[in-house]
Amino acid sequence: MQPFPKQPATRSTIRLRTPADLIAIVPYLIGYRLDQGLVLVALKDDIVTAAIRYDLPEQPPDTNELVRQGVHLLNRNTSPRVALIGYGPGERVTPSMNAFSQALTAQGIDIIDMIRCENGRYWSYLCSNPACCPPDGTPYDADSNHAAAHAVLAGLVALPDQETLRQTLLPVQGQDRAIVTAATAQARARAEAKLTAPGLDDPYWFAEGLQHAKKCYEHTQTGRLIPAEELAWLGVLLTGVLVRDLAYTLHRQYGTDVAPRLWTEVTHRIDPAYAAAPASILAFLALHRGQGTLARIAAERALQAQPNYPFAHLILATLPSGIQPSESDIELDDLAKTITKQAAETPELARPVLPAHPADDRQP
Repeated sequence: MQPFPKQPATRSTIRLRTPADLIAIVPYLIGYRLDQGLVLVALKDDIVTAAIRYDLPEQPPDTNELVRQGVHLLNRNTSPRVALIGYGPGERVTPSMNAFSQALTAQGIDIIDMIRCENGRYWSYLCSNPACCPPDGTPYDADSNHAAAHAVLAGLVALPDQETLRQTLLPVQGQDRAIVTAATAQARARAEAKLTAPGLDDPYWFAEGLQHAKKCYEHTQTGRLIPAEELAWLGVLLTGVLVRDLAYTLHRQYGTDVAPRLWTEVTHRIDPAYAAAPASILAFLALHRGQGTLARIAAERALQAQPNYPFAHLILATLPSGIQPSESDIELDDLAKTITKQAAETPELARPVLPAHPADDRQP
């Protein structure tokens, strides 16, 4: 068994020293627990930059395509090291592991470990020492592992399964839905009045969108639900494309765990007709973090609200090849400055574009 690298002690850093640590952290990286599938964990400078989950292929051609996509993503994101974790029986997992091993070695990508998990035990494909890795597997308890505990403290969540993750983004129902529907009607009327009001210029919408988005981030940061009337007004403001884009850039200011919680809540509670923008923000955030499953589910949720929403289609098209998972502060600052400059030059792009008809909120 090869030693797993130690990560430098920085804010929100979780040290991974053993295969059991890696197994314990994976559900928090992808957002849910799984018992079937393959997870590729990419690292650069001993820092996890992405965790991508794939279905186990049924046929050899599917395995070849899976490996091609995985290697392409690693090369594109300049990830020189990788760990692979397969979940399921050996006859399903091993062909993919063998194919990845050959392809990664040919590309000069260092394989830290290749692990198969099943029924509370794991096996390393890179270790043949029975004293270290017994033939009947090594037992592990992911819930009691220190890496899982630190993940929880860092604000990460591991839901029971992928379907539970999907459910977190479906429209709220019952009394909560009725309250948000009424608040949305009032917010829409407020926007329509301002859009036709004499003397109200277009720069109002960008400034209002920025301040209101910050207010909603602060609600989430302090652990409060966003009041229905503020949630509805946020939904209206996000229909302005520049407001939506700037709202995304704010996530660094409030802590790594705040933005996912905010945009999950907004997507879940917002009137379904207004879900495309917040769901796409959540999808784009997940894409940058290497959370491919969440990115796909959130983008699909956006398209359920608006089938022709370009931002969501772009995210789905990008998923197979991926994008650089991490962003520097400078890149986000530059993006915010670019959006602000564009708002000064073309302020009408921050005006709300109200949906014509209610969205179909049936479950996908």
